Amino acid sequence: MVITEVDGWPMGESLEDLTEYAGAQGAEGYDVHEVRLCRCAACGGHVFGVHGDLDEHAAKRVCRGCGAEHFIADSGEYWDDTGAGIMVCECDGDGDEEDFNVAVSYSLYADGDGIRAIAITSRCVACGRLGYWDDWMIRGGEMHLVDRA
Repeated sequence: MVITEVDGWPMGESLEDLTEYAGAQGAEGYDVHEVRLCRCAACGGHVFGVHGDLDEHAAKRVCRGCGAEHFIADSGEYWDDTGAGIMVCECDGDGDEEDFNVAVSYSLYADGDGIRAIAITSRCVACGRLGYWDDWMIRGGEMHLVDRA
């Protein structure tokens, strides 16, 4: 794992770097207990376009390999296409919609009976910049959301 800094930005070379970065960022100010790298259930790909609504705390990833769409955690319950934007990197990779590796971090309650908060982080495939997208409180026993990264 090699996380470096370039012009004040954290940079990573691999999925392992993204996992380390995601774990260190926290979720809504809480420690992270589990990190899941996003992987397309349809084709196994790890490269996505990311769409999100920061006001509603909702995010959707679109697989670059097969085009499958997947809502992250409970995002489908709050999704509204009219408020959604796309994640971009300042390097302006390949144009309007850039490619990212994505990780979802989970802060769990001490008794392990629920998720306190989640956070979404990314690694730009074009330049390696590690970034933070959004986080939100879950505050419940919805442990099944760990499998909806």
